[in-house]
Amino acid sequence: MYQRKVRFSDTDCQGHVFNANYFVYADDAITDFLEELGLVYAEMVRRGHDMVLARAECDFRSAATLGETMDVAVSVIRVGNTSFTLGFVVTATGDGRVVARGKEVYVILDRAAGTPTPLPDYVRDAVAGPTADDGGG
Repeated sequence: MYQRKVRFSDTDCQGHVFNANYFVYADDAITDFLEELGLVYAEMVRRGHDMVLARAECDFRSAATLGETMDVAVSVIRVGNTSFTLGFVVTATGDGRVVARGKEVYVILDRAAGTPTPLPDYVRDAVAGPTADDGGG
């Protein structure tokens, strides 16, 4: 679980978190999640692979405001041939309300060729275990 306190720079003129910043929160949480699974980006590059975001979506449920703390949970929704999908849920720590829910699709590339490649075993093994019960997104 990733936590982030809403900073002034996260908010917009309406006084709540600007919608695009939820993707920043998700990106930070996903980076930590993948590292916990043993998928460190520098190691993927060393092995000749890259990972790119192919799709991102988010449903906004309620507003988060300055000073609140957000919890961001990440789960694996789907493991495909050349990609995997991660779900994220942002909740307010104080009252547990869902603030945002989304998913992101990542494609694995052969770094030298810059083209999609089947998930290497080390990637598939890491992401195949922690699959979400509720679909995450």
